[in-house]
Amino acid sequence: MDFCTIADIEAFLQVTIPPAGLASANKAIDWATEAIKNYCHQVIERVTGDVVTLDCRGGTIKLFLPELPVITVTSVVEDGTALVVTDDYKLGQHGILYRVDNEWPEGIQIIRVTYTHGYAVIPDDIVGVCARAASRAYQAGLSAAALSGVVGVTGLTLGDYSVQYGGAGAAVEGTLGASGARLLLLSEKDILNRYRYIAQ
Repeated sequence: MDFCTIADIEAFLQVTIPPAGLASANKAIDWATEAIKNYCHQVIERVTGDVVTLDCRGGTIKLFLPELPVITVTSVVEDGTALVVTDDYKLGQHGILYRVDNEWPEGIQIIRVTYTHGYAVIPDDIVGVCARAASRAYQAGLSAAALSGVVGVTGLTLGDYSVQYGGAGAAVEGTLGASGARLLLLSEKDILNRYRYIAQ
């Protein structure tokens, strides 16, 4: 599932993307969606019946599930033994599985959890980040095409045609063509931080 649409890009840029540009715009949306997933370490969209096998440090009643938000937990198998909800484990907030009257055992790939996680409807702030990132990628492609792929152009003049190029001092991130631009800006990462998973 893409996190934004062509209509979102058009609304952000206040333009209508022509049929010839749809393939490029859709590719930009794909790139922006994957960049968001990679930054957040999350699938984000709803996944039903996902199965994950986890390592466990042991000595704790808490087990952190890696995909958020957790909607339901269907089954938990501990070292080959199926556990019973409420009697053996409970799902708490923030994707934490609590072991009841016991601790999770230590072991590698020792806990198998089947659960449903993610958003059925992508949150508006993620849609906004995706639309902005995809719009920049789409515009970068248009700009590169207009300049025949030449990088470092800082100015064009029509009368007595001239082209200005940036000097070495201008060679900072984002100034040397489409490939040098950030796909996600720091301000957008700030928005995404609330969805980001940090391994416990």
